[in-house]
Amino acid sequence: MTSELPPAAALSLDVDGTLYRVRRVRVAWRLREDRGLLVALLAAREKIRREPPLRDGAALEEREFELVAPALALDPDEARVRLSRLRHRLPEALARGMHPHPGVRAALEAAHARGLRLATLSDFDPVPKLRFLGLDDLPWSVHVGADVVGTFKPQPAPFRRVAQLLDLSPETVVHVGDREDADVVGALEAGLRAWRFDRERQGRSAAEKTFSTWRLDLFAPLFPP
Repeated sequence: MTSELPPAAALSLDVDGTLYRVRRVRVAWRLREDRGLLVALLAAREKIRREPPLRDGAALEEREFELVAPALALDPDEARVRLSRLRHRLPEALARGMHPHPGVRAALEAAHARGLRLATLSDFDPVPKLRFLGLDDLPWSVHVGADVVGTFKPQPAPFRRVAQLLDLSPETVVHVGDREDADVVGALEAGLRAWRFDRERQGRSAAEKTFSTWRLDLFAPLFPP
C-alpha cells in the first residue's frame, strides 16, 4: 500500500464470480423451464446497468418487466408472476452445491482478525447465496443488494451505501470484485478503492491490485500497523 492511500478499514466483497465460480451451464439447466425468460432478464439487467438509477427496488423491478415482457410477448400478468418466481429461484440456482474458491474463508478470517471489517455488495441480496456457500457464518458487518437502491453496479450509489452503512469514508473501503466494468469502475467512481479477482488472468486493470488465487495473507498489505 502506497503512502498516498489512507489505511483500509473494511473490505466490500462482490459474491458471484468473486467468492465462487458461477457455473452458467448448471444455472441454465436448473432454470431450464424458464430459459428464455432467464436470457431476457439477464440481457435486461445488462441494459439497466448503463441507465440512470431508479428511485428504489420496486421501480427497478418494474423496469425489468418493461424490458422483458415485450421481448417474449407475454401477457403482463403472466410475465409478472414468472419474473417474480425467477428472481426468487436465482440465488439457489446460482449457489446451491457450489463451494467458495479455495482460500476464500482463510483470507477473510485473517483480514477480520487483523481489524478489517467485512461487507458484501451484490446486485441482489447476497445473504441467500452466502448461506448456500457456507460463508454466512463469517463475521459480516454489512450486506447490500444493489437492487434495493434502484440500480446495479457500476452505478456508484450501491458502493456508497456500503460505506454509509459501515459509517466509514469511502476511501477506507476496498471493494473486491471480478468484473472490471462493474466492480472496479463502480468502486473507483464512488470513491472506494478497488481490487480485482482475475481468475483467468485477463490482463490490465484500473484496480489497485489484481490477483488470481485466494490465500491466507492476501490482504496483508491492507492490515493496520
